[in-house]
Amino acid sequence: KPLSEYWINSSHNTYLTGGQFKSRSSVEMYMNALYGGCRCLEIDCFDGYRDSRTNEPIPLVYHGLTLTSQILFSDIIDTIKLFLNSNPDCFPLILSLENHCTLPFQEAMASYMISVFGENLYIPDEDSLHK
Repeated sequence: KPLSEYWINSSHNTYLTGGQFKSRSSVEMYMNALYGGCRCLEIDCFDGYRDSRTNEPIPLVYHGLTLTSQILFSDIIDTIKLFLNSNPDCFPLILSLENHCTLPFQEAMASYMISVFGENLYIPDEDSLHK
């Protein structure tokens, strides 16, 4: 069905356990939102650091310019995949990426989502982007 035929409950600052200035960030909040019926989840992505062993970019999620704690982007994606494994009929699920990342960190996020979600991730083909 077209996306316009769905009523979609969305979340904002999904990762926060409390206020947006100094609370803790938690992947469990994504599971809470999903079990509460949210199907559009916000993920505020920032450049993190490079893995000391592989030099791979490690994106982080937090509320920028605040005292909130930081969590790994990959942990959130893994948590969402865990929910989808036990709730396969809950589609569509929309990830609203508030992207503050440089290109290497964006590429790492895209690669990780593709590897975790596989065929369940909608990726438009080049031709449909130019219509």
